[in-house]
Amino acid sequence: MQTVGIFGGLGPLAGAHFYQRVVEMSPATNDQEHIPVILISDPSIPNRVAHLSGTGESPVPKLTEVCRRLVEAGAQVIVLPSSTTSIYLAQLQEATGVPVISLIDAVTEAIAVAGYRQIGIMATTPTRTFGVYEDSFARAGITPIYPDAQSENDIMEVIMAVKGSPPLNARNGDILLTDFSRLGRSLREIASRSWARGIDSILLGCTELPVVFSSTERTSSFGTTVKVFSSTDILASKVVQLAYE
Repeated sequence: MQTVGIFGGLGPLAGAHFYQRVVEMSPATNDQEHIPVILISDPSIPNRVAHLSGTGESPVPKLTEVCRRLVEAGAQVIVLPSSTTSIYLAQLQEATGVPVISLIDAVTEAIAVAGYRQIGIMATTPTRTFGVYEDSFARAGITPIYPDAQSENDIMEVIMAVKGSPPLNARNGDILLTDFSRLGRSLREIASRSWARGIDSILLGCTELPVVFSSTERTSSFGTTVKVFSSTDILASKVVQLAYE
């Protein structure tokens, strides 16, 4: 069984949720049968959205440093549960010399095998502007459909709320808690807008978004005729498959 290096912190809750899904999807029947994992959660990585928007420093040096730490600790394969960070995947693959699992390829394969072709993308702005899924989807005959500008901004607000910033969080005493019920309602409302007409499926393409829903909630949250794909679950399933080969 391969030792998997999980690069967490991109953001922290999304990384923790990803590891939880890996454990939950494992066929293990006891502790000893689970996948050996090395997890580094480093939230100090420079903001990827800011860098790709031309307003921040490159995260590549820090990303490379953490990937090398994972390899030095014994990771035989690395996974980054972040769609936006996938833009830097080739550079990290070259720098580490070990396989880095592609979230984009895993998502494309899962959607293509399921037979869906008109998919609404709910993700970060750079995911659209840099065409993160474009080439992979085109090869598979999948058409990505993106939200209008206002809807995209609203999705970004949900993403940032999961990362831990107001205003979509609720104050409970002295502790700031993420109001997932409210975030879920926001996503459902966004998915009901005109941009989503004609889609046969939705991709929760930013790994912050699947955090909002449980796996059972996702199946009914967006209507009975629309399939919802979780980038987190797809990547976790791929990791489990590869680790047990």
